[in-house]
Amino acid sequence: MKIVIDARMYGLENAGIGRYLVNLIDQIEKIDKKNDYFILLKKKYFKSLRFDNKKFKKILAHYPHYSFKEQIFLPITLFKLKPDLVHFPHFNVPIFWFGKYVVTIHDLIKHQSRGVATTTRFSLFYWLKYMVYLAVVWLVVKRAFKILTPSHFWQEELVKRYNLPKNKVIVTYEGIDKNFQLPASRDSFGMPISNFQFQKVLDKYHIKKPFVIYTGSLYPHKNVERLVEAVKIINRDDYHTTVHGSSKVLSLVIVCSRNVFYERFKKKIREMGVEKEVNLVGFVPDEELVVIYRQAEAFVFPSLLEGFGLPGLEAMAVGLPVVASNFSCLPEIYGDAARYFHPLDVNDMAEKIKEICFNDLKHRNKIIKKGFEQVKKYSWQKMAKETLRVYNVL
Repeated sequence: MKIVIDARMYGLENAGIGRYLVNLIDQIEKIDKKNDYFILLKKKYFKSLRFDNKKFKKILAHYPHYSFKEQIFLPITLFKLKPDLVHFPHFNVPIFWFGKYVVTIHDLIKHQSRGVATTTRFSLFYWLKYMVYLAVVWLVVKRAFKILTPSHFWQEELVKRYNLPKNKVIVTYEGIDKNFQLPASRDSFGMPISNFQFQKVLDKYHIKKPFVIYTGSLYPHKNVERLVEAVKIINRDDYHTTVHGSSKVLSLVIVCSRNVFYERFKKKIREMGVEKEVNLVGFVPDEELVVIYRQAEAFVFPSLLEGFGLPGLEAMAVGLPVVASNFSCLPEIYGDAARYFHPLDVNDMAEKIKEICFNDLKHRNKIIKKGFEQVKKYSWQKMAKETLRVYNVL
């Protein structure tokens, strides 16, 4: 069978979809020696990516996403290849492609988190774009051979919203990169990490202990402003943080790439008067993020809507206790390996953070142990095998 994978978003710099493609292609290449694969790539990875599996071939497809080129030239490329199946990792399937395809819908967050507060664009332009988005997703899911999604939460949302047969929407849980599954005293090369190296990374990003950490974007549905309020409550009310008998300020470290909401968020921090308590460190490579995780008190995930919640699993794999929202798919993915709070209640959030970080050492250790067990349920290899099973149904 001839299978095309649209990997134009390949690469860790392309966030969740990029990481998904990197691991999907890496694992499929290892386990499938039967089907023929044509991997569509932009120039950067068309030049650098190499395959050991002779069944894999690269195809240059340097067409920007959400563009006229994508709509016109991508179908032409596909028609020339004459595939039996195409896998699109995102909803941007060309409307003029009428062949069989599998599409991965990572979430329907834009359906639920909407309005001018979720954008920096003019109101009219935003709503026009939003209506086009709704129409495109409707068309894509209706025409798809199969739909892949990373949780039962989103499977149920897709089935309900689009009146789909449940067997059309397949759950393929994602996995955790190896960098996050090393012993606590080892780096990404398996070498020992000294206390000096730990401190060197903290100094590089101006991180002071004690701190909790959040990794992700600053979109409104991520609910990070309420997390800032919760940390403010911990530090300023009657919750003063006591570490080894002395009172210290609890810092919030936020790991995020700069995006359209970055400056808006910085302004909000200034208005709240918490510049000294919140450290926006920007993008951090995985190997340094692991070191930071190992020095944190907890990973806090306040999201109102989440596709899979991978950052929390990565924190668990490192041995960092997770304090998370009880909304969306997070209880499904984290199971009983996290301490949950109501994400709209900042006092509840503050209480749960304080409990896990400072007040209940026994519960903290229990959560950490459960986290190590929880992450064993997820692997990129398992995800790739389940995806391959879907391909082979054709």
